[in-house]
Amino acid sequence: MDGEPGTRVPATGGLRIPPVVLKILVTVAVGTVTYVISNLIDPSQQDLWQLALAVVIGGAALIVQYLVDFEQRLAGVEIGRREHERELTELVDRGFQRVGEVTELFSGLEQSGMNAEDVARLARSAAQVGSQGRGFTQRFAQAEITRLAKTMTELASGTAYWEGENNDTLIALTKCARRSIDATSTFVDLAFWETATAQHYLGVQRDVIREHGVKVRRLFIVQSFADRQANHKLKEILRDQQSNGIEAGVLALSELPRDIRRVGPTPEFIIYDGELCFEMTTDVEQLYPNAKLDDREEILTRRMERFDLLWSARLEEPPGLAEG
Repeated sequence: MDGEPGTRVPATGGLRIPPVVLKILVTVAVGTVTYVISNLIDPSQQDLWQLALAVVIGGAALIVQYLVDFEQRLAGVEIGRREHERELTELVDRGFQRVGEVTELFSGLEQSGMNAEDVARLARSAAQVGSQGRGFTQRFAQAEITRLAKTMTELASGTAYWEGENNDTLIALTKCARRSIDATSTFVDLAFWETATAQHYLGVQRDVIREHGVKVRRLFIVQSFADRQANHKLKEILRDQQSNGIEAGVLALSELPRDIRRVGPTPEFIIYDGELCFEMTTDVEQLYPNAKLDDREEILTRRMERFDLLWSARLEEPPGLAEG
């Protein structure tokens, strides 16, 4: 019985009086006062009537106390109900707002031509990994989602950046090509074309050429043709490219005509369908590559004009090499 809700419990000298005891004390006090007052007003009355009056008034006082206590509890319940209704209303409103946002998002995806089902599959899979995966798996999944979200956010603004060459992105971009791929490959990359990764990359290009009729042009750019051994290696690379259906050529920066050299430096870049440019930059020691995707019209126009200008000055193979 101690500590009933809704009842104020006064403390005297640091002691906590139970609510029921307090009600009894108040009732006894009211009855006693009533008995004393009735006795003072009319001492001639019988003690039985005075005692009955005291009991009735004391009982009424007890009932009043319980009524007040009940009202306080009822008010507390009403306040709690209102708070619960408010929280429930806010929860429902937030739920409808999220439903509206998701509906708007998927509607926008469908209107833009994107596959909304793939986005839904990504969300479901991410939720499944989050609920079932272990700590490391969850962290890796979150890192991948964050990376993808960062790339999409940057692409929405026209450019996306990341550190490293990211060959997986190159392969994904190649698979998306439907019309053309125009690429420059500098002398720094010659060793790359002898790797297994390069062979897989060539295989993907061969597939888009055969399946979608994509026109692939690759221009190899070296400093000069002075190194005969490097020229032989370059000739083999050119033949390998051409055997895969790629139009390939080579030029030396030292032998470019002045009107072409005046245009400026040539970064390594790849233009996909004339709509997106993948550009690779390195530091002065040709180390620490950084990649960028750019779909800004002025950048695309500049890169396509530069590629066409260099392509017009290409050679089919390094000069001074005997056949065989």
